[in-house]
Amino acid sequence: MRYAYQPSFLDTSRHLSRAQASKLLKAIEKFQSAMEHHHWPKGLGLTHLRDDYFEFRSDIQMRVIYRRSGDLIQYVLYGSHDQVRRFFKAL
Repeated sequence: MRYAYQPSFLDTSRHLSRAQASKLLKAIEKFQSAMEHHHWPKGLGLTHLRDDYFEFRSDIQMRVIYRRSGDLIQYVLYGSHDQVRRFFKAL
């Protein structure tokens, strides 16, 4: 599996505090481990959104949107439920 960060993801995660960045990194590591081992912990809240877009939770309020194409996972957005809705309205 290959992983990439879209500029939109980097923009939405650039100004995180050290604690927030640590939570996000732990969630990404947990997600990538799940992808590699095909073991899906319930706490991640993996959800298919539409087409090739999916999400998982980094904490109770924040989501990571990713796009899957073959063996490539592209992290697209880090944001709240409302930010995710605005993102899909703009597509």
